[in-house]
Amino acid sequence: MKLKLLIPPIFALAVAGSWIVNERRTISTLEQESAALKARLVARASAAETDDSHSSSKPPGKVAKGKEPIDWKKLAASYQEINGANGMGDMRAMIRFQQRLQAMTKEELVNALDEIAAVEIPDEARNQLEQMLIGPLAAKDPEFTLTRYLDRLDHDRGHVKWQLASAMKEWMKKEPRSAIAWFDQQIAAGKFDSKSLDGKSDSRMQFEAAVIGSLISSDLSAAAARLKLLPADQRADVLKHNFGDSIKEENQAAFAKLVREGLAENDQAEAIAEQASSMVNEEGFTKVSEYLVRIEATPAERAASVIEAAETQLMHRSLRGKITREDIDGMRTWATVQSPESTAKATASALSRATQMNHQNLTFSEAATMALEYDQESGSDEVLYDFLNRGAAYRYKDEAKSFAEKITDPELRAKILKRFK
Repeated sequence: MKLKLLIPPIFALAVAGSWIVNERRTISTLEQESAALKARLVARASAAETDDSHSSSKPPGKVAKGKEPIDWKKLAASYQEINGANGMGDMRAMIRFQQRLQAMTKEELVNALDEIAAVEIPDEARNQLEQMLIGPLAAKDPEFTLTRYLDRLDHDRGHVKWQLASAMKEWMKKEPRSAIAWFDQQIAAGKFDSKSLDGKSDSRMQFEAAVIGSLISSDLSAAAARLKLLPADQRADVLKHNFGDSIKEENQAAFAKLVREGLAENDQAEAIAEQASSMVNEEGFTKVSEYLVRIEATPAERAASVIEAAETQLMHRSLRGKITREDIDGMRTWATVQSPESTAKATASALSRATQMNHQNLTFSEAATMALEYDQESGSDEVLYDFLNRGAAYRYKDEAKSFAEKITDPELRAKILKRFK
């Protein structure tokens, strides 16, 4: 079984549990969370295929393999078990379904979606199955997918909305003029009107990101013009949080130009930094460093990017295993080269994020001890003060108070202690 066949549906499954929890880390976090499920599927793939090969002959009168009716209730139950606390379920059935999904025609996918809509299963399970099918359908015919399922924007199904935005991205690759014309028609018809008190439409922002992200590589002036049609605060949302995967290297300078010309000054560094954080990988910060050189990043952009990238890398490491002093030292060495004045803040931010992400692989006490050690080595209170001033400390108030007492500056020490009264 090829790994790439497993990735899209597994990735879609991960979206359901993470989209709302942490928008700023949407794609990076999802890749980490989906890895565990992918590993479990792959670990059992060989056994499943071996078992299947022993029963490959089809008795007379039997339905051809891969064409038998799908028991959606049973499949939904398996997914819920696999994603539950015990991580169990009928794994071989899921593997067979993943394989079958890749071979489905457009018509078969549509019929399957209709069947899922009619079957009596929990809404969460229905949403998970729908997103698995809508993704492949969008790849085959994005225009049809959007036209047929656009009404889902009216439902509280954030992960399906994301799949539809992905369909828009696919359509932009194939027929950008038709895609933009259709999108503008739907906007005029009120399909993307906001229903929230702040006047923002998350769906509109996701679709605009798909359109503008595509235009960056083909028509930067058109991308800029479209961006300027949006209210200022919504422009920032589009460029900061909705692009998902990294901008291609050849388009990074254009992206930076769009950010600098289209966003308010106080939003620019964050948008640049969000892209930097998406470039952190197993090898470390090499792509981030190249990106900062490629876009001729300003000091403010470098500072923000260093903090975001450091936070993302340590978050990823905390998902893979125990965080060590060597991990932090390596990050700090890179940060000091890129933006020396940001090293302390990047350290505090990264330690806090890693502690919140996986307390078992970096406890609050371990993180605070590291922060204290770095301050003792530098003769400053900056790392520990900033660390205790972040969200992780609220979960461990007693420990936080104990470490706050070690802050040498009496004014800073008093500020932190006051927070935990």
